[in-house]
Amino acid sequence: MRRSRSEAAETRERIVSTASKMFLEKGLEAVGMRDIMSAAGLTPGGFYRHFESKEQLIAEANKAAFDRLLAMFEMQTAGMPAAEALDRIVWLYLHQTQGEGNSFRCPLSMVGGELSHCEPQVRAVAVDGYQRLVELVADRLTELGRDDAFAAASGVVSTMTGAVMLANIALDNAKAKAILSNAHAAVKALLDPTGGVAEVGRRAKNKVAKLR
Repeated sequence: MRRSRSEAAETRERIVSTASKMFLEKGLEAVGMRDIMSAAGLTPGGFYRHFESKEQLIAEANKAAFDRLLAMFEMQTAGMPAAEALDRIVWLYLHQTQGEGNSFRCPLSMVGGELSHCEPQVRAVAVDGYQRLVELVADRLTELGRDDAFAAASGVVSTMTGAVMLANIALDNAKAKAILSNAHAAVKALLDPTGGVAEVGRRAKNKVAKLR
């Protein structure tokens, strides 16, 4: 019995991991349960032995994606000063679309448009993931003595999420890079109040990346 339960847990974990990667690469609607089970090396009929619905799987798959992403950020910034850690987090987030087989992708930026049409359990996981990202950034800003740490962190995460989503929509690499470059400049303004938004705008006036 113990072995059976252990095998069932391993199988469920394999399904969640497979679904997480497929959803982030292809979208929620485009990936069916049969696709997931086949990719996991399992028969379609076994799906309902582990999950009540596709929505339940989406919720668990997205939570796994957030767990993976946050763990990667923590590992990549371990021991770094707060300012350096923030730079690293921003760079990693804005470059998550580059390279095939990238397993560190954020559901908010990859399938955010589809999440708004999902059931409450799925949206709740997305909002919780957003809050975790905000807290990650806010903790570093607090270390730097920022009184507005949470508000600034919220702006940073929202800007990065929207930028990556728009970069994915862009018709060519040049436009995608311009979107991410401009977002990076905006994030720097939020993270560095000593320069101020106006100052960042002045410096970037003739250098802002064009989308046309």
